[in-house]
Amino acid sequence: MKPIVFFIALFVLVLQGCDIINPEEKAPAYLYIPSFTFQANLNQGTSSESITEVWVYAKDQSLGVYDLPAKIPILDLGTTDIRIFPGIKNNGISNTRIRYPFYAPFDTTLTISAFQVDTLIPHFSYYNQAVISEKGFEGGNFLVQTGTNNGNFSVTNQASQVFEGNRSGWGHIDVGMSHLYYKDDDNLYYTSGNNVFLEMNYSSNNTFSVGFITTTGGIASKNLALIINPTSSGDGLSPVWKKIYIDFGYVLQQNPTAQFHELYIEAIPSNATTPVNIFLDNLKWVTW
Repeated sequence: MKPIVFFIALFVLVLQGCDIINPEEKAPAYLYIPSFTFQANLNQGTSSESITEVWVYAKDQSLGVYDLPAKIPILDLGTTDIRIFPGIKNNGISNTRIRYPFYAPFDTTLTISAFQVDTLIPHFSYYNQAVISEKGFEGGNFLVQTGTNNGNFSVTNQASQVFEGNRSGWGHIDVGMSHLYYKDDDNLYYTSGNNVFLEMNYSSNNTFSVGFITTTGGIASKNLALIINPTSSGDGLSPVWKKIYIDFGYVLQQNPTAQFHELYIEAIPSNATTPVNIFLDNLKWVTW
């Protein structure tokens, strides 16, 4: 081969190699999600939610997890199936974000072109198969004192202290008192391996605990599920409401032979000079 022909051939191969190593990049399209809506269906209780992010898929391939609003690039153009799952902070903890198993995804199909921006406002709801049991305080207080309780749990109907409807639950520990300890004496027959969450609206100026009093072989034991941090300061009489999803699956796994469980609420004052005020509403058990 003549030298000039050799160098031309070598130059062409180098150019082709560059194309292989650095292929032409696709021009993306974008999916813009500014917000979402949520609605519980009939007999599923409150529509209160605390969805914190969305998990986005295109053609079953993950595009990532996003806080809203979000502008999400999509490289797979053409007719594309989009699926969006609502995500939560499991147990209210930022680094344990999950797709909430009882919220159904939002599905749609888009025809996507390069540089195109499609705006979606997904609508979320519970799966129809979810088994939901909600207890509020519209009919009065359903928690009863237990153990060494010397606090008080009742119902408030003051509009400024009620989350929804006309009444919310109100736990109170006066200065000089040391222990709020109440339970719901309805027996819960959830078993190990079940996916069980307690959803709850709450406000508190003091840490408080929730868990199960579990009866196994006729013997009751206390099993902590979560310690919940305060949402308000001072005397706490002006509620700062939050929603939390509490995963009781671990407690159930630790008690595989339990006969039944009872929910408890417990608080011990962290400051001897400040009364404790805890407000609760919409205690919702969700399972399959």
